[in-house]
Amino acid sequence: MTTLINEKQILADFEYLHPRGETAFNEVNTTNYLAKRLDEMGVSYERFDDFTGLIATIGSGTPIIGLRSDIDALKQEYQGKTQVLHSCGHDSHMSMVLAVASYYATNPEKVPGTLKIIFQPAEETVTGAERVIKSGKLGKLDYLYGLHVCAKNEVPDKHAEPIIPDIATRTYWVTITGKTAHAGRPELGANVIDGFSTLNEKFKQIKLDTKLPYSVTTTMIQAGESSNIVPDKGTFAVDLRARTNDMMDELQAQAFQAMKDVSVNGINVILNGNDLSPAAIPSEPAINNMKQAITQVLGEDGLVEPAPTQGGDDFHFYAYDGVAKESTMLGLGCDLTPGLHVPGMTFDHTAMFDGAKILINVIQMTEK
Repeated sequence: MTTLINEKQILADFEYLHPRGETAFNEVNTTNYLAKRLDEMGVSYERFDDFTGLIATIGSGTPIIGLRSDIDALKQEYQGKTQVLHSCGHDSHMSMVLAVASYYATNPEKVPGTLKIIFQPAEETVTGAERVIKSGKLGKLDYLYGLHVCAKNEVPDKHAEPIIPDIATRTYWVTITGKTAHAGRPELGANVIDGFSTLNEKFKQIKLDTKLPYSVTTTMIQAGESSNIVPDKGTFAVDLRARTNDMMDELQAQAFQAMKDVSVNGINVILNGNDLSPAAIPSEPAINNMKQAITQVLGEDGLVEPAPTQGGDDFHFYAYDGVAKESTMLGLGCDLTPGLHVPGMTFDHTAMFDGAKILINVIQMTEK
């Protein structure tokens, strides 16, 4: 399948977006630029009422096919100052998806149904996808495709994977309370540090009946303000990671039981909040479509087996929440070094041309 794209425009979009990164739900200039480009194409779109991002629509009828690009960037220290950087490649994602929009704006008869292009905010905070879903502006999708540029040690340049097997991640923010006392009479108090130490050991003893990787890791702890007083309040954070959503449910059940077990003798553990990023939910129809689209552009040798990853992406909420019936993410090799989320990361910009073509192809071959 021969697909014509405007390579100069892809680079121009990237060059505009790259130095103008904006953090989650602050992507005002980014959204305005995307809207301007869609206006130039004659593509209709709808903004969200109370947050950044937009949804563009091309075509009508079924199947209803979604294509999602994340649009936010990261605040990081780089070259001696705090900057907002597109170190996760979302600038390249937007540039490729704009090329897809341009192609189908010019060739609307090639859309096999309705194409909904989602420029989604706040992926980095794992909150954007659910805001899009709860807005009610997207509706149900038969298929949803996403993409992400990949580090070269995961996917080589001129290669691509048909699914990014992201894991499930969950973070708990927790308060632990006890009873204060003088350090010389600890028996009169309930020391939250002792309670936390016991709980942390219980977290380390959690076991699942699987050979797949998982982890429960305490990542933050704060308790006490005086060296001679038993502290009666502390806060901590716990990071849970599991290969599948079912494993995450089991991991969470054991973590909750551990917190319940230490809530005795004056110690109380209170869950203040948590963030979930679901694991990828493999869809054979969507994966098969992506495999074909990859081989059409990169050849049989360009298709690689999915590389294991310990990362997550809120893209998977669309399937997890039942919005997308079938979904998968393109993992695009692009000689990316030294890694994602690293300030100053670089990649082969011409890989965006292949990525745009793969996405155009996967939409065109999608059937209900």
